[in-house]
Amino acid sequence: MIRYQYDLANVDWQEAAEVVRLAPLGTREPEKMARAFHNSYAKVLVFDDRKLIGLARAICDGEYHAAIYDVVLLPEYQGRHIGQEMVQRLCARLPVANLILFANPGREGFYTKLGFRKMLTAMARMHPGMADPARGFLAPDPALGKKDRTA
Repeated sequence: MIRYQYDLANVDWQEAAEVVRLAPLGTREPEKMARAFHNSYAKVLVFDDRKLIGLARAICDGEYHAAIYDVVLLPEYQGRHIGQEMVQRLCARLPVANLILFANPGREGFYTKLGFRKMLTAMARMHPGMADPARGFLAPDPALGKKDRTA
């Protein structure tokens, strides 16, 4: 039975990091991940019985803006509307109209179905591991030509 949880009671952060790895969304250190979720305004965790299968979080100023991060669902549960439900439930817990998020390259269509649109003016300074335009998060800087230095 699929169950949604909004607090962090009884979360095994090693298991959560493994969900992120299997999704695949990269690797996370369980301790840092726990701190990030504890410091977030809203979170949604999804369980199949007692097994953690997905999670998402958002930071928010409570008045104007929120940013959604770490939307992740195990691959074997994707395509069953669980991810959509998770994002909708997270958004419902945010008291603001302006929401931004990072989409994994190639997954933008998932968020478009939920009412998100690509921004024309978003800018970012990113960790070097994500800053290479070949990763798909940042556009190449035309001023730097082929030697794109994003640091």
